Amino acid sequence: MTTKQINTKEGLSKEFKYLLAGTPVNIDIVTPAGKKGRFRTIFIGYLPEQFILIQFPDANKLGGYSQYITQGSQVTVRGLVEGHEASVIAFISTIKQTLSQPSRIMVLNFPDNMVIHNLRSTKRVLTDLTANIALSDNQWQVKITDVSLSGCHIEVSEGGKDELTEGEQIEIVIEATEQENLTIKARVCNVKLFENGVEFGCQFLGEQDNTIEKIVHTALLSEK
Repeated sequence: MTTKQINTKEGLSKEFKYLLAGTPVNIDIVTPAGKKGRFRTIFIGYLPEQFILIQFPDANKLGGYSQYITQGSQVTVRGLVEGHEASVIAFISTIKQTLSQPSRIMVLNFPDNMVIHNLRSTKRVLTDLTANIALSDNQWQVKITDVSLSGCHIEVSEGGKDELTEGEQIEIVIEATEQENLTIKARVCNVKLFENGVEFGCQFLGEQDNTIEKIVHTALLSEK
């Protein structure tokens, strides 16, 4: 099954055991004005049916969003679980309290439901990934708006109208984590004008399955 909904206490506790302590997760924080911030941090652990512990994101990266990490605020959490098959779980919770010792920690209420995406059976993920693409000596910073196991959709807001044409082979570099970049080769197709640049589909070239799965995983963690 591509996507599974879990909404029982027993089911939630069963799935959480696959989210290991120390696993990197992404959290979304939304301001009262509706502006969303997404930050990488660490899953610490949980007590079944009671609470979840998440490390505070780096204070330098949080910036003004730190003022919204308060009791009662809503947080969306996404992380990779290693069960029978690699999957990404996502759930929404509220902050129960915050701790300053032994380190800065968010205590989240145990969620009422969870969504699980299976990486290998995911058809297409709507996402918002920043990447760089290269063609010969030219480079552009781009946005990836959807990803599948066969390809992705890319928006170039500035330039590329003359160079990025159908059939060209490009190299895409995505920052998956602060320590790892994912690089993949793809072929340009279905080019259209977009703002002052272009948008187009990409077909991933063969023999890159491991990298493709990592890209789908990264896209799910940044799902819209």
